[in-house]
Amino acid sequence: MQKFGRHSILVRSAAVLIASFLVAGAVSIAATIVVTGQRQHRAAVEHLGQLLDTVESTVSVACFVKDAKLADEVAQGLLKNKEVLSVAIRADGVDLARSTLPGRLPGEAAGNTQLTRDVRSPFANGKTIGRIQLTANAEVIRHTIRDEVRFVILQIAGQLALVALTVVAVMLVFIVRPIKAMSDGLHRMDATKGERLAVPQRHANSEIGRLVLDINTLAGNLVDALSQERTLRQEKEVDERKYHSIFENAETGIFVVAPDGILTSWNPAFALLMHIPPYEAYRGNLNIRQLPWENASRITELTLHCWLNNVGLADDLTVRLRDGYWRWLHVVLTPVGENQLQGVVHDVTEHKEAEALAKQLAVTDKLTGVTNRLGLEEKLQRLLSDPLIAQTGGFTLIMLDLDNFKRINEGFGLPIGDVILKDATARLSNCIKASDFIARLAGDRFVLTLESLTGSDDVDHIAERLMQSIRKPFYVDGSPVAIHASLGIVVSPKDGADVPDLLRNLELALDRAKAQGGNGYVFFDNTLAKTAEKRQHLENDLRRAMREHEFQLYFQPIIDLAGNRLAGAEALIRWPHPERGMVPPDAFIPLAEEIGLIDEIGLWTLEAACAKLAQWQREGIDRYISVNVSARQIPDGLPAVILSEIIEHHGIDPARLALEITEGVLMVDVNKALTWLDAVRARGFRIFLDDFGTGYSSLSYLKRFPIDSLKIDKSFVHDMSEDSSDRALIEAVIAMARSLGMKVIAEGVETAEQLSLLRGMNCHYGQGYLFSKAVPSEQFEAAASRINELLGHTPGAA
Repeated sequence: MQKFGRHSILVRSAAVLIASFLVAGAVSIAATIVVTGQRQHRAAVEHLGQLLDTVESTVSVACFVKDAKLADEVAQGLLKNKEVLSVAIRADGVDLARSTLPGRLPGEAAGNTQLTRDVRSPFANGKTIGRIQLTANAEVIRHTIRDEVRFVILQIAGQLALVALTVVAVMLVFIVRPIKAMSDGLHRMDATKGERLAVPQRHANSEIGRLVLDINTLAGNLVDALSQERTLRQEKEVDERKYHSIFENAETGIFVVAPDGILTSWNPAFALLMHIPPYEAYRGNLNIRQLPWENASRITELTLHCWLNNVGLADDLTVRLRDGYWRWLHVVLTPVGENQLQGVVHDVTEHKEAEALAKQLAVTDKLTGVTNRLGLEEKLQRLLSDPLIAQTGGFTLIMLDLDNFKRINEGFGLPIGDVILKDATARLSNCIKASDFIARLAGDRFVLTLESLTGSDDVDHIAERLMQSIRKPFYVDGSPVAIHASLGIVVSPKDGADVPDLLRNLELALDRAKAQGGNGYVFFDNTLAKTAEKRQHLENDLRRAMREHEFQLYFQPIIDLAGNRLAGAEALIRWPHPERGMVPPDAFIPLAEEIGLIDEIGLWTLEAACAKLAQWQREGIDRYISVNVSARQIPDGLPAVILSEIIEHHGIDPARLALEITEGVLMVDVNKALTWLDAVRARGFRIFLDDFGTGYSSLSYLKRFPIDSLKIDKSFVHDMSEDSSDRALIEAVIAMARSLGMKVIAEGVETAEQLSLLRGMNCHYGQGYLFSKAVPSEQFEAAASRINELLGHTPGAA
């Protein structure tokens, strides 16, 4: 049988329910007493009023005639009513009758409900002739109230009891029993086996049913959580075993440190790195600051920062071990909870040494082993920021370049050139102090830095010593090779306050030394910078001139001396600058070659010359034009196919276009030059060798290369009248050319005597001011007319 303790829901709910009912009943009874009393009082008053209405006329007569007997009879009649306790009748202030219920004292009427009414005269309306007073019987009223209250109490008690029983029964059936069943089921249920509570009957959709579902869900979640916790615990155990294995067997040093700096554990690798005993064998406390750090305050700073900010930190620290060797260690500190830090230590000594070596190699020239350009710039930057250097007056830079070293590489090969560069580096190093240093910028160019040396006499002495060391013969396979050097010199801070300025001015001084023929040295001065600035302006103007088509093509006539006629002309480019006036070709052609504009200028010149040839061809004039070709254009800047395309575009015979080259073209790359010449000749173009006699003038390449005509330099023609050797040289060249099937053009013919001599030597063509200077295209026909007239009066004319 089901038992309910005093703490059961049913007992506690019943107790609360009964207490609530008792309170409600008490309130209801109190209200009933009050309401019943008020109602009974009103009923008594109303009843007394009805009695007075019944006897009012009789009392009026008794009072009018003052009949006490009649009044007493009326009073006795009224006392027969149990609600009346006493009756008093007065007329003109005299009691006619005053009666009380038998057995009751007259004083008992005090405090009871009384009803008083005036008595009117039966004959005179409105005149008061007396008064009648009735006193209600309070005991009767109280008795009535008690009866009604008793009834109400019984009624309420019955209702409350019925309701209480009903509620208890409902709770027992619909709440207590299902909950009790759920409780019993929970005690029996094994959630880990998948058991769950059954929903009580008729509670599938009630709160109890939902509670059962919630309990089952919670049980499932708890089982899952327990399973996960078990899995995590097992994984943690595995991880701890793994960590312990890694900790013990790792090649990386690992340690744990407490806030006071005491190492609470470390692995064998850390002990090996630090040359300390294993953790298990160590007796006592070991503080991290006691380890052989080079800077123990740094490790203290790192650990303190980690604890204060709860962040990981890393740094490279050095230790000095017992064997006296320094080691680089990369230390990584990480907070691991419980106010402890874990440190991981790697030996990065080899990496640091490799890094240092890489940095050294980055600033070292691989061939000579001295500083390279990057190292030089870093060194100069340090010198410029060194206050001690500034106090001692600065320093001197010398840039040295081996003159014509390219010919060494071309003649002997790059390996021999490298040997000479190494030897030159050693010689230069022997000329400076240990505090100075030498750098190789590139190729055969070196820079020497002389600290605290700014006096011109001292620098002159060093410069002469450097040049003398290079002048000593270099031996290649036992044979001496002579080399000279050019030097540019700057003094800091006078000649530059920063690295770019110093190096730029150094280049300018060296360029001036090489421009003066080499084998010398030049100190930088502001005129060099101004010259460089002018050159830059000229470069900008040259580019603008190309864009805005400022160039013009002039033509200088070439005379067929044997035929005494105008045979053709040499096309010469001119640049009428809008501000500088006419700029001579030798002022801008070398610059165009240097900055890469020569290809574009050369193509423009060819186009203009071919346009002139096309004009003569349309006019039926038989003339040719020769065009100068720069060595920089051969072979890629002016391939034979481009020449053919230009000729075809203008519709002219390629034999009317001659290409003038210099001996330097043949010396740069013989194979490429020969390939280009063969391709050009195969397309019908003629080749002139210009300025013959001023270069190597090798007979071997005259035989080897397909050349049509030689142009004798004007310097030989100029002195041929007075210098027999020049005259003999010209005769020899003409004879040699004839034997090789070549024509000869003499340049610089300025006098009739020169013309006569050339005709006597059977020179083929002549060109010079005697006939005409170079003129614009539109003035050429006028010049041709003057030439024809001149030729008609020249002695020896055919």
